[in-house]
Amino acid sequence: MEFLNCPWCDQRNKSTDLECRKCGGPLPAPIGDDPGPNPPFPPRKIPSGYRWRMLVSNAVLNLVGGIFLLVGLPFAVIFPIVGIATGMLLFVLIGGGLGGVFTILGGGMLFFGIRDGLSKIRPFEHGLATVGEVVEMYRDHSISINGRNPMAIVYTYTVHGIEYEDQVHSWKYGKQTQAVGNRVHVLYLPDDPHQSVIYPPVT
Repeated sequence: MEFLNCPWCDQRNKSTDLECRKCGGPLPAPIGDDPGPNPPFPPRKIPSGYRWRMLVSNAVLNLVGGIFLLVGLPFAVIFPIVGIATGMLLFVLIGGGLGGVFTILGGGMLFFGIRDGLSKIRPFEHGLATVGEVVEMYRDHSISINGRNPMAIVYTYTVHGIEYEDQVHSWKYGKQTQAVGNRVHVLYLPDDPHQSVIYPPVT
């Protein structure tokens, strides 16, 4: 029997299951011309764990930004207080300089990381549905984490007679999840059809 990891929460399921046994999220349909059951109408609810993954556990920028803030804030607050109280200018300079730099960098990373994560979540919650097709797949060597490169999955979809092309990266690609020619559900934002996602998500 073949198994499939849920793209929402990573729970292992039978490949014949329609919904995840853990989070209840819809599972990808088998590769082919049938993209599976239509997505619910927006606004749609997505498994809560997926939001956490997009904003925290799968968001490297947010994790690094959070670490920078945790390191920088104590320096930026405690050291200047101690320096002023003791008259040691060096403590003020260390806290204001080093702590300030780490705090600013961490805050900037968190801002852009959260904004990027929310931009990926928004189409799942508010996007309109259409059917698209996977047209190309390749190993993207321009992105590397710990020596690993993700699979880029390029797909096309049509909105009001206009064809769009987008792509998503998969770090857990399996031959049973995507292939060139596969028909998939695509969710796009009505105010900006260029912003889209494959539904259920690609991990």
